[in-house]
Amino acid sequence: MSTPAPTGWLVVGTGRHADAFGLPGLAGARSATALAVCGSDPARASALAARHGVPGCGTALGALLADPEISHVYVCSANAGHEQHVAEAAAAGKHVLCEKPLAPETTGAVRLAEACRRAGVVLGTGFHLRHNEAHHRARALIRDGTIGVPVAIRVEYLHVLGRGDSTARLATSRAVTNPSRGSMNGTGSHAVDLVRWLLDDELGGVAARMSEKDTGAARGPHRVVEVTATSARGAMVTIAAGRARHPGNGITVLGTRGRITVSESIGNHGGGLLRLVSDTGERTVRVEPHDVYAAQFDAFVAATAGGGPASASGADGVAAQRVADAVDHAIREGVS
Repeated sequence: MSTPAPTGWLVVGTGRHADAFGLPGLAGARSATALAVCGSDPARASALAARHGVPGCGTALGALLADPEISHVYVCSANAGHEQHVAEAAAAGKHVLCEKPLAPETTGAVRLAEACRRAGVVLGTGFHLRHNEAHHRARALIRDGTIGVPVAIRVEYLHVLGRGDSTARLATSRAVTNPSRGSMNGTGSHAVDLVRWLLDDELGGVAARMSEKDTGAARGPHRVVEVTATSARGAMVTIAAGRARHPGNGITVLGTRGRITVSESIGNHGGGLLRLVSDTGERTVRVEPHDVYAAQFDAFVAATAGGGPASASGADGVAAQRVADAVDHAIREGVS
């Protein structure tokens, strides 16, 4: 049997994410290939396409969407443009994988999910952490009862402060009015989705607090949002998101018969160190580095071939956005 031809993709967005992760991920995927890049700056779009060997580029999204060879769209434009770009792709009959957030507000994310349903296309949310093999192994241990019933889970995902992360740049880098929303639309939404996916459960009873320390250095402020919640089945949930000079990202799941910790796994690359302590003993597994974005694109293509839903669906994006809204409300109202 011959191998099906890779699906043709349009990448919407010419920023760092497309350059560092999106286009390399498509190049590494078995079932996808980038055919065009769309951006608002023609020179930048052309340079990005040339750098990654992509044959097409342009600034007119509608014209690029009209190409019958393009069946899938990856939206990784600025957050403020996600809603419009997804809506246009869906109207053109293309399956869409969109980086989070789907829209600035939950209502917009719900509209997108409904628009894609009406158009008969699959909507996916770019929660790449689901495609780390270390996290798959942790989820399997939780689901098969190795650690018993989950009692508590903590996920920490903070970005390392970069030299360009000045206070002014961070203030303008998110189309939001509250710094907590910036953190939740950044690393926080990934952490929320990881909790939901690992536990196969929903979150409620959200409370939050934020600490921000601006030392005046060129690297900008340290900003940490801590979220507490309870899963529908009663597990205590703690999430830390934001930016810090030396973050200690990781996962801890405490169950009635054991504990799982995963380190070196949260970021833009796959791999990590999983440690299991249970009633039957201890073991540690090293998962070698791998491309979580290539895996994400292949999983999305498989979902669209089967009629959906995506491994991280539009509904998952909406759920994460609801938690971000709840966090924003909790911090504004002092619910901690």
